[in-house]
Amino acid sequence: MIGQYSGKPEGPTVIILGGVHGNEPSAINAMQQVFDVLKKNTPPFRGKFIGLIGNLEALASNMRFVDQDLNRMWTPERLEALAESPLDGFDETGETREQRELFNLFQTYFQNGRFPVYVLDFHTTSSESPPFVILADTIRNRQFGLSFKTPIILGLEELLEGTIMHFAGDRGLCTLALESGQHNDANSIRRHVAATWISLVKAGCISQANVPNYHLHQQLLAKAVIKLPKVFEVRFRYGIQNGEQFEMMPGFKNFQPIRKGNLLARNKNGNIYSHLNGYIFMPLYQTQGSDGYFIIRKVNFVWLNISKWMRKLKIEKLLPFLPGINRSKKSTAELVVNRKIARWFVIEIFHLLGYRRKRIEDNSLIVTRRKFDFYGPEKNRGE
Repeated sequence: MIGQYSGKPEGPTVIILGGVHGNEPSAINAMQQVFDVLKKNTPPFRGKFIGLIGNLEALASNMRFVDQDLNRMWTPERLEALAESPLDGFDETGETREQRELFNLFQTYFQNGRFPVYVLDFHTTSSESPPFVILADTIRNRQFGLSFKTPIILGLEELLEGTIMHFAGDRGLCTLALESGQHNDANSIRRHVAATWISLVKAGCISQANVPNYHLHQQLLAKAVIKLPKVFEVRFRYGIQNGEQFEMMPGFKNFQPIRKGNLLARNKNGNIYSHLNGYIFMPLYQTQGSDGYFIIRKVNFVWLNISKWMRKLKIEKLLPFLPGINRSKKSTAELVVNRKIARWFVIEIFHLLGYRRKRIEDNSLIVTRRKFDFYGPEKNRGE
């Protein structure tokens, strides 16, 4: 626990995590600064603000993780085991012990009943980078993410299993990850401070008037991304295999434009070239991690508006009547897509309607729709 601040009126709960990766202390320092201001000024405040450290053991060693990545462990199998024995399980690694403690805290703070719960996971990157937001594409998450005036990355959560964002999102909470810059850049702390204040204002915990220099926090983030498109989607992930000796070529920065055929990395088998035009995203310049790099492309805002209206009109109800698309027998939220019949722009169409790729079985693509899109599970939807 970094800190907790509560107001007398009931209201939303904002949970911010820092240090889920132990070599990323920026958000922890930022939240300590915000808690200091709140305790000194005691402004009018609704609801709760909770700051948590993710991986204490890795943080003490300045390592991304000790035995396993804490932000890839929130799988259905592991969560089922934690739910069965939340207090007294057998934990083989430091990260499983850390996860158990976080899981128990989440069970307490996720139960807000009448008011929304926001779960924000703050990170930094190994390469030089402007700030950006990663989110699952629900309308609620989009609206919250746009508050930061930074680029939004769609589609990444489909490719990364077992994240805290998955865990919170599947429970209907408003959730996102915010990357503020390079690990050791002093600007990363300043941006995390700004993002914390913006989060508390957007959630409805505190008014802009009661945040010192609020407009400067907004300007800090906006100026860092002034020349970048506002929305991107992930087109490709290079996943590192065990023992392949992956090495990123030097000099790449987040959002740097690349062309098909550009040399991006090397491994023991030779050179690795880009097979797409786009932008390089999160190139790996650290010894730990399984995500070598991503390739992203920009999304026109027009498509986001079309997507919102299609979901409002519940167009997704017509999908099972199209050739090659059937409802899953396992879950009402899933659709089974025959890839031999439904072949053109399948993923793009499903993304517009709020579905995400879940898995591939034989010749079928299984997609699932998020349960909470416009509203969360809270009873007081006007908050």
